[in-house]
Amino acid sequence: MKMPPPSQLPNLGLGMAALGRPGYINLGRDAIFGNSSSRPIEAMQSQADLVLDSLFANTSKGSVPWVDCARSYGLSEQFVGDYLKRNNIKPNEVYCSSKWGYTYVADWNVSLDRGAPHEVKDHSVSNFLKQVEETKHFIGHYVDLYQIHSATFESGVMDDADIHKALHQCRENLGWKIGLSVSSPKQDEVMRRAMEIEVDGHKLFDSVQCTYNVFGATSCSCLVGCSQGWHGHHY
Repeated sequence: MKMPPPSQLPNLGLGMAALGRPGYINLGRDAIFGNSSSRPIEAMQSQADLVLDSLFANTSKGSVPWVDCARSYGLSEQFVGDYLKRNNIKPNEVYCSSKWGYTYVADWNVSLDRGAPHEVKDHSVSNFLKQVEETKHFIGHYVDLYQIHSATFESGVMDDADIHKALHQCRENLGWKIGLSVSSPKQDEVMRRAMEIEVDGHKLFDSVQCTYNVFGATSCSCLVGCSQGWHGHHY
């Protein structure tokens, strides 16, 4: 397990959502990536490489670059894995996290018919087992942290003992820290529930990735509690 102690974790990271797929919610994408007819996989990967080059070149001394992927971020894991291997970057020279729970279904289209989803949520055990194998294939050698993508009560993942056991087994077998990302009006309640979950006498979660608004920092006290309950492994 190569994950550094909390005091040595990166303070900022690069999210690959807008770099791993041609269509995303960002404004002004045409100015960077060109119009929807000029975003082939090779062009998007070249842009991702440029941003990763900058990340590695500008990471402060004593820290390591942090890259955050997800199965639903298009080809983000493939792009990152290719980049790290091509540049002979060792696992201890990068901090890498990814997420499972959503499947990218847009088939590399920038836009879809009205109402058609770009990603589909599925927090079942079968989907976890499928997606963890996909993550292993692309970046498994580099992964430090694997998270449930947008955990909610409604998806059932917070009370599913089978998925909790599968996540715990992933940590035991692969040495990856296990976390969850939250982004909903009930995110504080989800985090508090996450702190309670144990498998075989061990806390299941090591970290949380939380949507945080500095102008309305309602989750501040909950994050402090997570920090204390998880011994500082929170993001």
